[in-house]
Formats: sequence, structure tokens, C-alpha cells
Amino acid sequence: MRQKKITLGFLIAITSYLFLVSAQENKPYVGYRLIHPDKIESKNFYFTLLLNESSELKDVFAADGTLSKIAKEKYLQLTKSEDTPVAISNALKFTEGEIKLIADRLAEFYEKEQALKELYKNHIVASGCYYLLVNKSSEAENIKKIWEQDAKAMNRIIDVYGIGVKPYYPGIDSISYPVNGKKHRELMLLTKALIVFESEDNFLFYHIPYLASEVLLDINDRDEAVVYEPLWKNDNRAAYERIKTINWDDYPYSALIVLGSGPDNYDFPLNPGGKIRLRIAAEKYKEGIAPFIIVTGGKVYPFKTRNVEAYHMKQYLMDRFNIPENNIIIEPHARHTTSNIRNTSRIIIRNGIPTAKPMLVTSSERHINSVSSDAFAERCKRELGLVPYVLKKRVSAHFVELYPQLNALQINPIEPLDP
Repeated sequence: MRQKKITLGFLIAITSYLFLVSAQENKPYVGYRLIHPDKIESKNFYFTLLLNESSELKDVFAADGTLSKIAKEKYLQLTKSEDTPVAISNALKFTEGEIKLIADRLAEFYEKEQALKELYKNHIVASGCYYLLVNKSSEAENIKKIWEQDAKAMNRIIDVYGIGVKPYYPGIDSISYPVNGKKHRELMLLTKALIVFESEDNFLFYHIPYLASEVLLDINDRDEAVVYEPLWKNDNRAAYERIKTINWDDYPYSALIVLGSGPDNYDFPLNPGGKIRLRIAAEKYKEGIAPFIIVTGGKVYPFKTRNVEAYHMKQYLMDRFNIPENNIIIEPHARHTTSNIRNTSRIIIRNGIPTAKPMLVTSSERHINSVSSDAFAERCKRELGLVPYVLKKRVSAHFVELYPQLNALQINPIEPLDP
């Protein structure tokens, strides 16, 4: 445990230096790497993960009477809850009163705890994960809004994967077991016992909902948000290394984006229509219009598939068209067209690919009709809370030019499988 703390402290010290200039400007830092991108907590509630990784701040919070009282009361509520999925889940969640009380207390701490100020400047701002929240008012007020988003994200996970509340796309994102069935009830009793066991001596205000969120996603086998992470160490390593060598003036586009087409059965990892999209993309790529192909598609169809579409798209391009691995970037987390565009924009922004140069997006003609429409922008607002692109122009039946936007970095707290 001590070794982990030392390692994290070293990482924070290094990143504090690297992100200082960017943070002072209240802009995301090009090259920022999320801490623990392979943890669902990092993707869904990054601020709380950062708090949990700071031994200094944890000591401060545990010693605070107001915050430790919340932790103790939540523990007692959980131990006394009825043994039903709804009652257990409600005991695990934050109440609106708790969320507000914690928000106010964190704002007070922000004024006097240097560690919290450094975390805000060097990670919250630099990561862009709360891009829409960091320029609203004072930094202390921003901390309140950021915390409120994290708390609601935890509650959302507990609602969907504890109680069994229907998500926006129940056909692919639902709880893994019949709601209130025998398996569901048994697993919630086991979850309650585990969290009680691990929380008896933990007085951190966020501990119980934070742990519950991770456990509930785990027992539902929902790792979609973190597959292949960290991408910069794994499947995208070769391509990311090549970014440094590119003369961007040689290309009209920053990247050629190929939108996935979810498979309709468990045996075949690529949809036949998806293969046609890839063939069109391969021919276009060979014209030298962009230095990279970005293939985007996660573990989506059919329900709880183990196939990650982007991985198989990459293999198809390499095997059938001899496109080198370091020319292909995978985006393996998107579950919908909205997040196809948002997630590829994140890759472009975070890896120093020029955002002033358009990306060329390709798919079927019908799909590109949709992406080019005003209705798609409205769908993005509805599902993501933002529009992560600016439409430049429709080039042809299968291609459209888009510019990525910095707001794409913002976490979406209502979609835990692709936040």
C-alpha cells in the first residue's frame, strides 16, 4: 500500500509541473493522460478517483466532523436496510441533502487546502473531463458542480445496476439479470455484505457509493468503458508514437474516421455492412488523404457481446489491405454514433493531432445522411449534453468533414458504459 502512495505522489508531482501552464489558462492540456484509465472510476467520476488517490486529502476528509458523520450514517443505513434490491440500493446512494452538504464542505476546503487547489488546476482543468464546468464561476463553486456531477454518476450506476432502472438503451445496457429475480436478490445481498465488510472502518464521505458503483459494474460484467486501456501503452502505442513524426501540411485531413456497424450475432465480430465501410475507407486512405485511420466501435451488439468492434476493424484493415498497424488507431468504447464522434475527437485532442484540420468521417450513405443532419446535432445534445463537432461540409455520399471540439472531453455522467 505504501509503495502505491509513493508512486502516485511522484506521478502527481510530475504532472503538476507539466500541466501548470495549461491549467493557468483553464484549458485542457494536450498530452494529458488519465490516471488509472483502466478503472471505471476514472472514466465515470474522475474527480472522486483523484481524491481517493490523494493520501493527504483523504486524511483531511476522514478527520472532518461533518464529512465523517456522513460516512458513518451511510454505513449504519446500509447495515439496517431491508434485504431487497431497492432498499439496499437506496442505502448505497447519496441523498440530495448529502450531495449538497458535501458540495458546500468541499468548497470550504478549497479555500484552505493547497492539495485540493493543485488537484483542480493540474488534473481537473488539464484533463478536460469537466470542461463544461470549469469556467462557470469561482473555482470553489466549480468544485461544487464537479462533485455534484460525480455523485449523480455514482447514483446512476446504482440505479441501473442495483435497482434495475432502465437505461436509455435497455436492449444493450441493462442489468444482466431479471430484475427482482432470484439471482438479482442474491447478488444484492452479497453486495451489501461485501460493502459492509469493507466499510466498517472507512470514514471517507464518498466511500460506500464509490465502492458500490465499482462492484455493481463488476458483477454485471460491465467493463465496456475501459477495455484495452491504457490505449497509449497497448493497442494504440505504435500509432501514437508515429504522431510525433507527421508533417501535417502533407495531408488535407487529420484522420479518416470509420464508423462501426454493430454485429447482429455473437459468432461474427464484424457486420457485413461494416466490412463494406472498411473497404471504402481503405481505398480512400490509399489516396494519401490522412496519416491515420481511426476505427470506432465498442462492445455493444448483441447484448453483452465479448467482441470489441474496433479491434476487429483494425485486424480486417491490416489483414485484407496491408495497412500498417502504426497507421491505425482504435477507439474501442463508443456505443452509438454520437459517442463515435465524441470519442474520436477526444483521441485527436489528447494526442496532439491538429484540431484546426478537419477529420473525414466515412460510413454508409444512410449513416452519413444522419451525421450531416441538424437532427444528429440535436441527438448529441440530448444524449451527450453537448455537440462534440462542427460540421464543415458533406463531401460525397460516403464522406463528411467535421472539426472536433474541446467540449468532447466532458464526462457524460448518465452513460456509465461509455461516459
